[in-house]
Amino acid sequence: MAGNRNDPEIPATPERDKLTGVLVPVGPLDLSVEEVRQLWSFIHGDSMDGSMRRLLRASLGLCPRHTWAYAVVEIELWQAGAGARGGHQPFDVTVLYEDLLEHVAAGLDLKTSLLHRHPDEVLLPVGPCRICADMASPSLPGLRMGYANSNTKALTVEANGLAHTTAWCGETIPLWRGRVCPDCDPDTPKGAGDPELLCRFHLTARRPLPEPLRHAVASRLREVRGRMRHLTESMTDYGAPVGHEENASWIEAVGFFAGWGLPLYLAGSPREAEPGQETTEAEHGE
Repeated sequence: MAGNRNDPEIPATPERDKLTGVLVPVGPLDLSVEEVRQLWSFIHGDSMDGSMRRLLRASLGLCPRHTWAYAVVEIELWQAGAGARGGHQPFDVTVLYEDLLEHVAAGLDLKTSLLHRHPDEVLLPVGPCRICADMASPSLPGLRMGYANSNTKALTVEANGLAHTTAWCGETIPLWRGRVCPDCDPDTPKGAGDPELLCRFHLTARRPLPEPLRHAVASRLREVRGRMRHLTESMTDYGAPVGHEENASWIEAVGFFAGWGLPLYLAGSPREAEPGQETTEAEHGE
């Protein structure tokens, strides 16, 4: 079951894919060893670099698949950290997507003018997904070592288990389930649902957007960003604990940029956690 419908108004063309990426289906990611190797190195280094952040702002992060994979790899593999959970949390993800939410919201709020004829162009990434680009690069001779000589095959098995990501999604389902993009949700009739909840992909398909809708979406993104800022702070040494609204915020943020295929799959997974159940202990030290 696809996360995006086969809509005649959204032709599946290479040109479209370059602009928006392809939404992941409602199902597991089944990450490859090379994807995990690239993402694990990215999390440990490039993602926090200032020049890389500027490139990520232009490209609106990563493609849909690698956006969700980025979150999964950090949550599943980063075993020790600050805050109530002590690990297995999306700290790096929330820092990046706080920035991207404000970037898109500011663009959508611009008034149409000679200088800004199409403010909704902020929804279109400029440049490729960094992970896709690195994977497409010619292979260097020699062994493909993981970050700090880590066992990437073992890490891939752990990441694809989705245990901690499932717990995050499961405990917050009552909050985010009603905020899913209606065009991503197979249970929502075509054309129904609140357009303010549309993800970036499906908003792009409706361009040019009416000014009231642009402002409404910008307001929603800033509200999500406000909750996510508290979540980010809670994952630091001195941050206060947060509730389920804040814990749901990163799922809403990533869902906006990358569609809702993975959380919709996890919402129906037999491994789903009961709402309110939390994973608070880290299994190992980093």
